[in-house]
Amino acid sequence: MTYDPKEIVDAYEKNAEIEDASEKKGGLRVAIPRAFITKYLQPTDIVLDAGGGTGSNTILIAKVCQKVTLLDITPGILALATQNVQAAGLSEKVELVEGDITDLSRFDDGTFSFVVCVGDAVSYVLDGRFKAIKELVRVAQEGATLIIGCDSKLGFMRMKLAQGLLEEALAINETSQCHCGMGPRTHLYTVAEMTGLLEKQGCEVLEIASTPTFADTIDISQYSDEQHWTKLKALELEMCTKPELLGMGLHLLFVVRKRAGATA
Repeated sequence: MTYDPKEIVDAYEKNAEIEDASEKKGGLRVAIPRAFITKYLQPTDIVLDAGGGTGSNTILIAKVCQKVTLLDITPGILALATQNVQAAGLSEKVELVEGDITDLSRFDDGTFSFVVCVGDAVSYVLDGRFKAIKELVRVAQEGATLIIGCDSKLGFMRMKLAQGLLEEALAINETSQCHCGMGPRTHLYTVAEMTGLLEKQGCEVLEIASTPTFADTIDISQYSDEQHWTKLKALELEMCTKPELLGMGLHLLFVVRKRAGATA
């Protein structure tokens, strides 16, 4: 299916406040990528947060590194990101840019030492995913760490089956597409597909995680108190990279390193 940027913008303009609240709520789908970002981020890094939304990850990153560029396609989302960054007192360390992950031509090759693109951005671009991955790798320096998130084909099939929607699960198996998130159509990845795309652009896969693993299959409200939440999060972080569990969650997370000599 052909990628239509306007579809993404329209959906997120309508739901900007909801998206902002979701990012700030900090569920496991958000907390697990942030744990990996914190694990690999260095104080010397110059970071691109592509599809960065209303800035929750950008703020986390900016508190550690030298500079962050938050790029997002939706003006209303960027307006909220601007407010959030200002409220955090980090405006001098953060640049906010309106743009599309399939075209990062405003940035030179190797501009960033750390590239983040988590959430649904790489899934929303549908047939633009090849350009998006190529561009994200191109703007990364040799040896840079990239953290890429996407929607999980197996995870969405499991969810549809749990909801009694067999025909929808079968359709996902056939097309690798589904409506999700704020409404736009999304491309759903297997571990093998995303690994192949990243390796083709000269990246070495360091870690792959399911985000989350168990929490998408249970009633999470019973773990809402701080003590149980902390233990559940620790368990998820311990288990989310187990090869036998990858694809169980609704999202996948890939931590890769751009090899020396790689040309995107």
